Amino acid sequence: MTGAPARIVVADANIIINLIHAGRRTLLGALPGYEFVVPEDVVSEVSDPVQREALASALAAGHVRQEAITASVELTRYADLRQIIGKGEAACLTLAESRGWLIASDEKRRFRRETLARLGSGRLVTTAGLFVLAIRAGVLSVAEADEAKAILEQHRFRMPFGSFSEVV
Repeated sequence: MTGAPARIVVADANIIINLIHAGRRTLLGALPGYEFVVPEDVVSEVSDPVQREALASALAAGHVRQEAITASVELTRYADLRQIIGKGEAACLTLAESRGWLIASDEKRRFRRETLARLGSGRLVTTAGLFVLAIRAGVLSVAEADEAKAILEQHRFRMPFGSFSEVV
């Protein structure tokens, strides 16, 4: 007997970079019931050599897999989205919309509005949301998530709560 199919989550560069900063990139391969992919455009956006190597390591280990936009309808949608948002965000939203996937991103403003309009609520996951999923799955403790949160704050990424104990 097999379990339910994995929910596929297409991850934007900001999620990948936040997990790398926090030393938690392996969460991408550890969350039960989820499979993470990154579009080629997101891979190319990760330009810092240390982060690039960490992403390459995550790809090689199978924690995340790289995905290409191939169908003509996806290429058209991507081109339309590129007129209003960046290439990585456009690639993520294109794949999530056309393939029925979730999307992981911390982008705000236009991207968030476009995502909610195209996908509806409940299909956008943030860095904080990934940590909550990990805590609920028993992959990460609240203390470990709070430690990661503190590290991210040193990198100027703030979450609107004091501790994950407040949101789990």
